[in-house]
Amino acid sequence: AAGDFAVDRFECLRRLLLVHGAWCFTRTSELILYTFMHNCAYVFVIFYHQLYNGYSGAVSLHSLYLTLYSSLFTVLPQCAAALFDQHVPAERALHEPQLYEYTLHARCYRMWSYWINIFDAIWQSTVIFFLGYFSYRHESYMDVSSFGFSLAFCMIITSLIHVLIQTSRVDWSVIASIAFSLLVFLGFTLIFDTTCIQCIPGESPYKVSYETFRQGRFWFTSILSIITAMIPRFIVKSIYNTIRNPLM
Repeated sequence: AAGDFAVDRFECLRRLLLVHGAWCFTRTSELILYTFMHNCAYVFVIFYHQLYNGYSGAVSLHSLYLTLYSSLFTVLPQCAAALFDQHVPAERALHEPQLYEYTLHARCYRMWSYWINIFDAIWQSTVIFFLGYFSYRHESYMDVSSFGFSLAFCMIITSLIHVLIQTSRVDWSVIASIAFSLLVFLGFTLIFDTTCIQCIPGESPYKVSYETFRQGRFWFTSILSIITAMIPRFIVKSIYNTIRNPLM
């Protein structure tokens, strides 16, 4: 990792290699794995809807949410974690150089890490879609637009919580970016659903979020879906940190 830098003061090389080099590699690895998981869950939610739309090709999520899901609503926490996360404190990395083996042997980015994230994405998307589908299927006031908004709501909240769980060091930047992203999503949704009646032909979001937020079934299903979707990630991360983490 430190080979990407040009150093003319060799007294700085130790800190550059053991601290910043290790941080850089670990942050990049976590960002790549998160991006795979993030987009895989997003795609599978869309895929599941294709099984129930009569082969029409229609999607339940509004096209603007499809566009802004990765580009606006969830991007800040990813950037904060990729810029400021520290899998090991700087002082400890300098005093225990053997910890660099974690980076040297790429223990944070292996094939099993990739597949764990893919399976987690499949689990999250399956829980979010089918819990919502079977909950709203009978005796519900939810239409296709409301159902799509509920899916987008659960996907975004789950993605934000995922960053909080995955980050090794939770500091102000991660918490602030998550809170800001949530406010941006809710603020954009309320304004967009009020002012945009026919901004996009055939997709009128008018008052969809307002009517959805008024339904108790939406809140119960959303909370249940988010908790159920995040349980495996939380349990695995907790066990790894307490038993198998080589940095503990």
